[in-house]
Amino acid sequence: MNTHEQTQSPRLPIIVFAALILLTISTVLLSGLDVGNTTSLLIAMAVASMKAGLVLYFFMHLNHEPLIFKLFLGVAFFTLLAIFVLTFSDYSFRVLA
Repeated sequence: MNTHEQTQSPRLPIIVFAALILLTISTVLLSGLDVGNTTSLLIAMAVASMKAGLVLYFFMHLNHEPLIFKLFLGVAFFTLLAIFVLTFSDYSFRVLA
């Protein structure tokens, strides 16, 4: 645990919160587009990933963690991404009887 006091500008959380609100509004607006199921899923996952990244980095103070912690978190997310890609690629190539 860091013993240094972490100070930040009060503007930063407000800016991040505004970005989260804008991303939520964009999620709602983009859900009405008729672009197909796969594209709609990819758009929704991309916007949700951006929101999760903002929450992790700023509100869960990932920006104050040591580099090794960030690396292990990156490996965990990469593994999750690989599982998603493999699952969806398997599902897309199946022949439904």
